[in-house]
Amino acid sequence: MNDSMKDPGNSYLLEIGLEEMPAGMILPAVEQLKHNAEKTLETLQMQSVTIKTFSTPRRLALLLRGFPERQEDRVQELKGPPASIARDENGSWSKAALGFANKNQVSPESLEIRKFEGRDYLYTSNLIKGLSLTEILRKEAPQWIAGLNFSKNMRWGSYRMRFVRPIRWLVSLWNDEILDFSLEMVQTGKQTKGHRFLSPEPKIVNSAQDYEQHLLENFVQADFNNRRNEIISQIRKLEEQHNCKIKIEEDLLEEVTNLVEWPQAMLGQFEEGFLGLPESVLVTSMAVHQRYFPAYSSHVEGNRQLLPHFIAVRNGNEHQLETVCQGNERVLRARLSDARFFYDEDRKRPLQYFQDLLERVVFFQKRGSQLERVQRIQKLSLKLARFLQLSETELIQVQRIAELCKFDLQTQMVYEFPELQGLMGEVYSAHKGEEPVVCQGIREHYCPRTANDELPSDRVTLPVALADRLDMLAVAFSLKMIPSGSADPYALRRMAQGVIQIVLGKELPFSWNELASMVVEILKDQQEFINEPELLEQQLVDFLQQRERWYLQEKGLRHDMIEALLKNPSGTPLSRMNLAETLSKDMNLPEFKKAVEAVVRAINITNKYSNESQAAKMDESSLANDEEILLHQTIKELELNSESFESESPRQFLSKLYRLESTITAFFDGVMVMDPDPVMRSNRLAICNLLAQWSSERLDLKEIIFPGD
Repeated sequence: MNDSMKDPGNSYLLEIGLEEMPAGMILPAVEQLKHNAEKTLETLQMQSVTIKTFSTPRRLALLLRGFPERQEDRVQELKGPPASIARDENGSWSKAALGFANKNQVSPESLEIRKFEGRDYLYTSNLIKGLSLTEILRKEAPQWIAGLNFSKNMRWGSYRMRFVRPIRWLVSLWNDEILDFSLEMVQTGKQTKGHRFLSPEPKIVNSAQDYEQHLLENFVQADFNNRRNEIISQIRKLEEQHNCKIKIEEDLLEEVTNLVEWPQAMLGQFEEGFLGLPESVLVTSMAVHQRYFPAYSSHVEGNRQLLPHFIAVRNGNEHQLETVCQGNERVLRARLSDARFFYDEDRKRPLQYFQDLLERVVFFQKRGSQLERVQRIQKLSLKLARFLQLSETELIQVQRIAELCKFDLQTQMVYEFPELQGLMGEVYSAHKGEEPVVCQGIREHYCPRTANDELPSDRVTLPVALADRLDMLAVAFSLKMIPSGSADPYALRRMAQGVIQIVLGKELPFSWNELASMVVEILKDQQEFINEPELLEQQLVDFLQQRERWYLQEKGLRHDMIEALLKNPSGTPLSRMNLAETLSKDMNLPEFKKAVEAVVRAINITNKYSNESQAAKMDESSLANDEEILLHQTIKELELNSESFESESPRQFLSKLYRLESTITAFFDGVMVMDPDPVMRSNRLAICNLLAQWSSERLDLKEIIFPGD
């Protein structure tokens, strides 16, 4: 029988109807719903059942296909007491055997003897009848819904359950039959709703399999990917018709897709005079505030020019589309008119005017004004720049970038459009004749804004970008605002992640201790009431190390390698990352495994006899065994006791590790470390201690796991 004629099995539909949800919460919610269903299927051992998700602003839904009518019956094997106590001295069943049989409701004669881990035990079998799938789903489906988590949960009316929006209807169908349950006074049924305006009356879903087609007939494209592709297709048609190019940003496309149930794209326009505004202002007004797609003359970066057009996506059809488009144009025109007013007014003021306003703005209660924050950023930026050995000319540029990095926060434009901070600083400082590198630095000191964002492109910006984030972290931590759990209202994890990205992405030779010490010292000097600076420094170091771990995981490094590096971190983050990347290339080589295991033997002995090892001293004149003499000579030749390991490249470390393997192996094969002779024992423990110290200066080799360990 070919695939097309196979019985597709039973289908189950679950739809949750809601008031319109925030666009950013829809896809995570439907993925959670799917995950909850998958856990049930895994428990039922029904991974062959397929799940399709549907989501719009007003609904989350799952369609599960391929169910049998019931669970399969299964035999449960039960192990009882050992066979040695199953019968008494007369050969009759013992109390233990009779109790086991009675507990499982079987006759003693049905008991079997089987081996388990080399011993004989009593066994019996228990037939477990499979349950009806409708019974299971009636119990599980409400739990799938109740198990959803949202970034903002609220209690609605008399509901006891917290949810993102009030639940208005529930559809629960096993094929064409209602699988009934209730949730927060809402009873399941066959009644759903189509498009709010194009098909406002309640509709009946006849069967689970008809769900998607039924919604399409009522002007709801419930499949996210199909809806997304339809928007792209409509945009491309408008491009061809109007000879323009649309750069479709994925984040904006996803948001727009989650704002509509029946997309209809349209091309709007605005007055060419607004093109005199900076492109960032126009794009922000369209894309961020209105969810419009800006139109360009070309897709090619550098050659493209913004056109006085945009594409908006309506939640509806073509009916009176021109009127709707005119409404969108009016809204954008008003916003651009405000932007042009702010832009003209801001440019009338000198930069110093905005700098002076910073003194009136509180940064954090008990931690001074924005102007005091800028002063701290200046001092820290110069310290970092000198550490990086920037030239005198570059130091002047760093100081000017730091001085002006926050002035645009007091402009009318940024007050109205916060997303433009940094961007307007670049525009206004260029208008006032600042150096191009300074203007660029004002914008780029906010980079990276996200995990995948670009880093500052000029090295004079790097100190300011680091100082900005480190000061924010130090101030927040000094006020005990350390993130815990998922709560992070000041985005401190993102701030710390930016520090990690800059230091490692730009290969800067800072250690976390150095950065924490610098920023805390400057904060303490300005804010004299800062208590426990040493504790504050350690908290910052620990926090940065946590984010370093996350960064290394994102780069694809193995968990055990990261633990080896960060269990007792030494050196700089850059040296740790370089070492991890070098060692990772050799992780699967047999010689690497042998070398690591050889050094770990020495480490284990040092740890086992820690007190004696630490006190052990080397007496070279008393070395008698060839293996210990050779290992000691090799250690001296390789300069394992050198304290300047930062100058040693990862490849040099690996070369030493490989060279040590044969001599360490011969050493352990040829001598007894814990020799009764105290002098010989002290020499050998001292050798092991040297190896352990050399390893610990770089990473904890004991954390590395090999297959089969």
